[in-house]
Amino acid sequence: MRIAFFVFYALFSVAAIGSVNVEFDEFKVQAESLKSSKERQVLLKKADDLLKTRQLTQMQTAYVLHRAGLVCIREGCFEQTVTYLARLETLLESFESLEYSGKLNLSRGNMAMTRGNHFEAIPYLIAASNFFEQAELHTLSSHANRFLAHAYQQLNKYSDAVIALDASLEAAVKAENVQLEMAVARQKSAIYTSLDLIEKSLEIQLQQLQKIPYLPQKSQEFWMNDTFWGLAESYAALGEHAKSYDYFNKVHDIDKRLNGKQDQAVTLRKMGEQKVALKQFERAAEHFKLSLAILAELDIPLAVLDTQTYISEMYLREGKLQIAQDTLETIITQLDITKNINAYARASYLLIDTYLQNALYEQAHRQLLITEPLKNKDIAKHYGFLAQALQGKGDLEGAFEAQNQMHLAYKNKMKEQGSLKTLVLASESEYVTGQLELKQARAEQALLKAEQTLTRYIGFSIVAVLLFIILFVLVFTRQRRARLEQEAKHLNQALELKKQLLADVSHELRTPLAVLKLHLEALEHNLVSDPQATYKVLNQRLDNLNLLISDIYELAQADTGTFNLNLETHDASELFDDLAGQIEDVLCEHDLHLEVKKSPLDKVLLEVDSARLHQVAANLSRNSIHYTDKPGEVCFEVSHTEQVVIFSFSDSSPGVSDQDLPHLFERLFRCDKSRSRDLGGSGLGLSICEKVVEAHGGEINASHSELGGLKIEIKLPKA
Repeated sequence: MRIAFFVFYALFSVAAIGSVNVEFDEFKVQAESLKSSKERQVLLKKADDLLKTRQLTQMQTAYVLHRAGLVCIREGCFEQTVTYLARLETLLESFESLEYSGKLNLSRGNMAMTRGNHFEAIPYLIAASNFFEQAELHTLSSHANRFLAHAYQQLNKYSDAVIALDASLEAAVKAENVQLEMAVARQKSAIYTSLDLIEKSLEIQLQQLQKIPYLPQKSQEFWMNDTFWGLAESYAALGEHAKSYDYFNKVHDIDKRLNGKQDQAVTLRKMGEQKVALKQFERAAEHFKLSLAILAELDIPLAVLDTQTYISEMYLREGKLQIAQDTLETIITQLDITKNINAYARASYLLIDTYLQNALYEQAHRQLLITEPLKNKDIAKHYGFLAQALQGKGDLEGAFEAQNQMHLAYKNKMKEQGSLKTLVLASESEYVTGQLELKQARAEQALLKAEQTLTRYIGFSIVAVLLFIILFVLVFTRQRRARLEQEAKHLNQALELKKQLLADVSHELRTPLAVLKLHLEALEHNLVSDPQATYKVLNQRLDNLNLLISDIYELAQADTGTFNLNLETHDASELFDDLAGQIEDVLCEHDLHLEVKKSPLDKVLLEVDSARLHQVAANLSRNSIHYTDKPGEVCFEVSHTEQVVIFSFSDSSPGVSDQDLPHLFERLFRCDKSRSRDLGGSGLGLSICEKVVEAHGGEINASHSELGGLKIEIKLPKA
């Protein structure tokens, strides 16, 4: 009873594990093809169900936790993301994985950036990049450095951003990923825009547009969206706000098709920003309202505050100073000056501007003192506002000093900006130079490889020639010295034939030559009782050698491109009849019955060399004569499709094993002892057939015959 229980439990466990593996495979497929929010919610439910089974491997569990965390970031459910990633961190304590250690940090950095905490994201992204670099996961390394560059850019650390982008580009090149290289170029264009290199930025965007049609269809829409965004930002920097709005509108249309809610919210905010610049305030308010509704639904507080800051700026430009002031004061209280640096600085300077326009100089000065640690974000603006506030308070000396500091800041800013521009352009030049050097190195490597190959072939040629010379000297040294010179001449011409074949031939010739030498010595010393029988054996051996040499020559012609065809247009039906007539008598002489099957071939034409096809038929029939048990059967059949005419040649047993079947067209290949040199074959017949068929642009294949032997099928294109 206990044994039966254990057997049942083991079988049940195996079945349960198999079921879990199937569910995991389905989860992976669905995770790679998510499109809608509804699909993502279904995937999260499936992830929880899989994790509850506790039958996943550690690697499978890591995959599910990581994927679930990414989906939650996409959906904006950050508390659930924290839970999934914490479980992944705990799991990684029990098994080491550089890949998932990197993915854990990348996901945390991604979440921090999504919530606007770019400063907090940086250490996670640096750690992720280090893990991926150690694991030589170049694609993931490129992504991590791109995210890192984005975080630095949001903090106005352009030098660090450029360094991260260079690392990202290097990893993308190693991964041979063109789309990643495009992504890096897109981010560089954003830096160009920030540094007022607008023309350079637009140039990159236009280059991206030209590449998009050559990308896979499924990724074209994404890259079109990304490129439109870059163009919109570039036109905004140029002050072409109407054009910028049009491109952001195109981005929004694609965002809706891709179901990216947070992307829609950000794009709507940018559209509202352009309408404010165009002083179309009602339309701007509509965009901001839609953006706020989406962000509130996703529960992303920092993004909501960011949009409210843009709305406050709209009020300020409209002249609604009190509403702008009240809104900005509320926003300031909800921001952390140490974590939300960009957001706090932007809201604070807008509030200071509002105070100054309301002549509230004391409040403006007080806010400037609070914002003092952030003055390096825009030091010229800081001292400009400080000069106005101090002048309003009557502190003319302080105002004068602040104004001097403002002018100095402008001067330093221009100098720093020039250095950053130089850094970016130098980085790009270094990349281009590196690409050219890489191409040159690859070309030199290819040339060296070609030279080595040529040297090897020359060596094979010399060895092959020596082997042939030795061969003919041994055979004809005593009897036909004059013919030796003639054969040497032919050997010199054979230098142009394929050299590798000659090395194989030396092995094939060694055995028959030894037999010849043995019989010749026996004749020389009168050791044979029947000389006539010995001469007959010698002639047979010589015939076999001549056949082998003839086949080798045919193959050498094919290898060196001197295999000429005399192509003429033939009626397929008549050609088949000729081939069948050629082989029928020969097969009958060797006790093999030929069956001919012919499909209707009305007006079917072939452009072929009929002599070469007769050679193929002869080789196939000779193959059957040598290797088919007697009496036996041979079936010669012809049919056709819309594009090709099909000839098939089948014989009866013995057949060929599954292991040997793929090797039949290899030169000098033999299946077993039953297919030996003693039967008279050269071992090259099928190889020659293959070359002839390929020269006609056709195909030849071997398979098991229904008659129990071998079936050769030839397909030739119609004229």
